Amino acid sequence: MLEIKNLTKVFGEGEDSFVAVNKINLKVNQGEFVVLIGPSGCGKTTTLKMINHLVEPTSGDILINGTSTKEKNVVELRRAIGYVIQNIGLFPHLTIAANVEIVPKLNKMDKVKRRKKTFELLEMVGLDPDIYANRYPTELSGGQQQRIGVLRALAADQDLILMDEPFGALDPITRVQLQDEMKDLQKRLDKTIIFVTHDIDEAIKVADKIVLMKDGKIVQAASPKEMLKEPANEYVREFIGEERLVPEPDTTPVSEVMVLEPLIVNIDSTAKNVFKKMQKYSADIAVAVDDNKRFTGLVSANQIQIQQRKNTTLQQIIQGKPQSVRSNTTIRDAAETLANETRVLCVVDKKQRPVGLVSRTTLLRGIVDIWDESNAG
Repeated sequence: MLEIKNLTKVFGEGEDSFVAVNKINLKVNQGEFVVLIGPSGCGKTTTLKMINHLVEPTSGDILINGTSTKEKNVVELRRAIGYVIQNIGLFPHLTIAANVEIVPKLNKMDKVKRRKKTFELLEMVGLDPDIYANRYPTELSGGQQQRIGVLRALAADQDLILMDEPFGALDPITRVQLQDEMKDLQKRLDKTIIFVTHDIDEAIKVADKIVLMKDGKIVQAASPKEMLKEPANEYVREFIGEERLVPEPDTTPVSEVMVLEPLIVNIDSTAKNVFKKMQKYSADIAVAVDDNKRFTGLVSANQIQIQQRKNTTLQQIIQGKPQSVRSNTTIRDAAETLANETRVLCVVDKKQRPVGLVSRTTLLRGIVDIWDESNAG
């Protein structure tokens, strides 16, 4: 699908020149999720931007389905490749539907066809098109806006999608949810994704292949399991981190896998004010507490979306007994609680104060990781 041959980028000239990418070679198969990772200045973002010629290569070549990108009109090339960035870049004056349809419209896709595609994509990420299609970006939470950024990259049916740290600005629990959604969409739609991140946990979670870079060169390109099992050298081992023994899920506390620092708001806050905070901190989940900082319930951006223009408080929105687990609850017990309750669970201390959040996927992944470690040993 994609082949990079001796790709090099040199910035500046003479003594002031700097080799950002140094003769790298890489093959990416159709439908593969490839993550470029490494420290700041390693060349990962420069490599990504050379694929769609946002940065022009100094030498080497990039082939897409056997054709050199040098032979393509740069505008047509970029329209044929999806692109998602961290700050999203939605147009505030356009509706959600119009934002998603920008590239299909430029490519002269039939209006009825592109609207149908938009509605299908919105439904895939749990955003009811009848509610969200005609809203504007400022009416959405940070997590919802980032979902629209992803959908915009998928709307024109491009086979190749480039993503430059797309989830870096999101709160931890929203980030985990979007990682899961992105991986699911990628598999369902058979997209090839090149994804830049600095987070090794994110890379291990989403990648089919991890490409670890240093000083403009590829140090190792391998599947997450291969890289964890057989790191190429000491640099790879140090970047990944020392392996640690993982106990059984029956004894591992949920505190080991919970997401820290959730957005906390007072139960008497209005839906409108809470939604503003969710937008500011790019959060899709807020944890409600009483005046004594004790947990009283969870609220999602979707739940308060229709209430934000009213003087409604969280107390009026949150229904039923709040579900939580203690930080010393085992992963297995917390997973069983989640199986019967909501998708997200609050972790509290002995005074019922929130200390973190867990989702079904984070807990189940914790169990799978433990089993994998046990089988590997």
